[in-house]
Amino acid sequence: MDVQFAVRETPTIALLDRALALETLSAFRQEWEAVTERGSLIDISASVGLMLFDLTTRLGLTPQEQAQVLGDQLFFDALRKVNGNSI
Repeated sequence: MDVQFAVRETPTIALLDRALALETLSAFRQEWEAVTERGSLIDISASVGLMLFDLTTRLGLTPQEQAQVLGDQLFFDALRKVNGNSI
């Protein structure tokens, strides 16, 4: 499967708390590296939806903000999955 990366067409917006965002993203990466036993994250297959859900959770978004960012379908599917319910 070929993945095409999105090209940024919108201007970059400065994060209000850049240091906190960087710390959160770094911790997120480190946890993924620990799961892969320090293997390359490039070669890991994972659910993009669950990863986005995890990231929005770590960034401290409220459930309402998560639903807005992820869309209702993905948000509720991810909630059901992390709570151990079938999707």
